[in-house]
Amino acid sequence: MRPLVPVVAAAFLVALSACQETPTPAPAPPRQVSYDGATTIARRYLPLLAPILERRGIVLQIRTSGGGRGLEAMFAGQVEVAGLGRALTATERERRPYTAIFGHDALGVWVSEANGVKGLTRAQVKALFTGAATNWKQVGGADRAVVTCTERHDSKRSTLESFQALALEGAAYAPSRQLEDAADCLALVAAEPGGVAAASTAYAIPGVRPLAIDGLYPDGASVRASTYPLTRPLLLVARQPPTGAVKELFDLALSAEGQALVERAGFVAAR
Repeated sequence: MRPLVPVVAAAFLVALSACQETPTPAPAPPRQVSYDGATTIARRYLPLLAPILERRGIVLQIRTSGGGRGLEAMFAGQVEVAGLGRALTATERERRPYTAIFGHDALGVWVSEANGVKGLTRAQVKALFTGAATNWKQVGGADRAVVTCTERHDSKRSTLESFQALALEGAAYAPSRQLEDAADCLALVAAEPGGVAAASTAYAIPGVRPLAIDGLYPDGASVRASTYPLTRPLLLVARQPPTGAVKELFDLALSAEGQALVERAGFVAAR
């Protein structure tokens, strides 16, 4: 009989080798990018970018404190990226943040379908929201009280601040119905014949329609031509030139793929 020792030894070595095989490494944890800022950007645009970034191993952490508060959080180092639906102020520019304009948005002045007014001048819009006009008959409409609706005046939200700069020329808002978000105001206007609110055209819902302002409607053509008077930029902002995962977010937003998604979100692409 042939000795069994070599066979047993060989079997032992094979088993030992199998036990010592290098285990499959665990997948790397996802990289994270924290965002706070404009609700319009967070609700309409970032959800379109998120799946693309996730396939690259990047997870977006999104907060919606509003543009002004999001910018404060970014400068304080609480988040990496802020989103704004307005231009930076002179004071904000002095802090030399890194900015990317990825799109443009039109702020519509929305009324109920039951409102017979079709258009206003910018001066008339200002009169409505500053309290100089309190009845629609003062601006060519029916004898009906004006019910203005805005986001909370202390919210520092981009829509509130950009509309104040563009339409009210910096004047203070008159007392109004104050709700949490511009989308909430559109729901109110849909049910209130005397209601009026400012909101992104991306927020359009049944029962409301935008007015022509100085003869121009807030459509893609007037925004691209920079002729519609209530057009605002959409920005991503970081404290310094981005690197790593933050840079990938900025690069995606400005790429051909990201710009196509800007249009899909209801905005106008920057490129």
